[in-house]
Amino acid sequence: MPETAEQDLSAQVDYEPLLKALMEGVCLCDPDGRILMANKALLDLVDAKADDMIGKLLPQLFVPQSRQAIEEALAQVTTQRAVKGIEANAATSNGVTLPVSVGCSLLKPTEGDTPVILVRLKDLSRENKLSEELSRTQSESESLLAELDEAYRQLKGAQEELVRRERLAASGELAASVAHEIRNPLSIIGMSIQYLHSKLSPGHAFREFTNAIIKKVERLDKITTQLINYGRPRELKLEARDVHRNLNQVLHLAVSKCKSQGVKIVRRFDRSLPKVKWDHDLIDQVFTNLVTNALEAMPNGGVLTVETQFDREKSQTIISVSDTGHGIPPKVQAQLFKPFFTTKRNGTGLGLAISHRIIDHHHGTITCASKTRGSQRGTTFTIRLPITPPAKS
Repeated sequence: MPETAEQDLSAQVDYEPLLKALMEGVCLCDPDGRILMANKALLDLVDAKADDMIGKLLPQLFVPQSRQAIEEALAQVTTQRAVKGIEANAATSNGVTLPVSVGCSLLKPTEGDTPVILVRLKDLSRENKLSEELSRTQSESESLLAELDEAYRQLKGAQEELVRRERLAASGELAASVAHEIRNPLSIIGMSIQYLHSKLSPGHAFREFTNAIIKKVERLDKITTQLINYGRPRELKLEARDVHRNLNQVLHLAVSKCKSQGVKIVRRFDRSLPKVKWDHDLIDQVFTNLVTNALEAMPNGGVLTVETQFDREKSQTIISVSDTGHGIPPKVQAQLFKPFFTTKRNGTGLGLAISHRIIDHHHGTITCASKTRGSQRGTTFTIRLPITPPAKS
C-alpha cells in the first residue's frame, strides 16, 4: 500500500492499539482486500514480516483452493457488514498449510472516513488436534469399556458355571450315596416280590398287586442306577470312533418307532469329519437320549434331522439332533439340564442332566434351541466335541 494511504488511515483512526489488544491474528484491509495493517499474532501465525505483508492482497495469504471463498467474503462484507465462520487453509511463508477460521467485519467509524475491513484468522490446527485426540480418547474409552464389559460377562459366566458345577457335584455325590444305600434293600425287595409272584397261581387276585410292585421296583432300580451314574461317572474309555457309525447305530434302533409314528429320518453328514476320540458307550447313551426325546416330541409324525459338521478352526465336531415337534418354552429351556427337572409324566429328570455331564467330561458343550411357533417350530440340540479331548491333568 502506498505510504500516503497508510498515513490517511492513521490520520482517521488509530487502529494500532486495537490490533495489539487482540490475541488472535488480525489485519485491516481496504475495500479491495489489500492489507493495510497486521498485528504480531497474525505475522507469527503465517510466519511473515510486516514489510512483506503490507500491501499484499488478502487472498494471497491462502492456498489457491481457499482464495475464492476469501474473495467472496470480502465482497459480502460490504453489504452484510460481517461474515463469520469461513474455514480455509492459510499458506505460511515456509510452505506449511494451516487450517484457519476467517471472519470479516466492516469498520466505518464516522461519516466521511474510508471504510476498512477487519479480518480475523483463528488457528484451527490446535483445535483440530485436540478434537482428534478427544475422538481417539473417546474411541479408546469405548473400546476399553466394551472389553471390560465382555471380561465381566465372561467372569460372571465362569463364576456361575463354577458354582453350578460345584452344586451339581455335591448333589450328584449325595444322590449317588443315597442311591447306593437304597439299591441293596431294593434288590432284596425285588427278589422277594418276584418269588411271591411266582408262587401265586395265574388267576390269583394278588398277582395284580405283585405285578404292579415288580414294575415299580424295576423303575426304582432304573432311577437308582441313573443316580449312581450321574453322581459317580465312570472313568472315560477313550477310543477313536467314526461319528457317523455311532449315529447310524442309534438311528437304526429307532427306525421301527419312527415308522410307527410317521417320522422321517434325514441325515446330513459331513463326510470330511475325522474320527473323534470319545467313550463309545457313553456317547451312544447321549445320542439315544436325544433321539428318544425328539421322537417323544413328534407323536403324530414329523422330521428327525441328524446333522454333523467339522469346525476346522476349533478342531471340533458338531452334531445336531433336530425335531419338528411342539417346541420347548423358554422358561423350560433354562431348566433342561438341571437334575430331577422333567415335564414328562414318568420322567426321572436325569436323562439330559446325565447327557450334559457326559459331554462335559469329554470337554464339550451341549446346547438347546427351540421355537414353539411358526414355520421353524421344533427343537435342536447341538453338541460340540473336541476331536481329541485334552489330557487329564
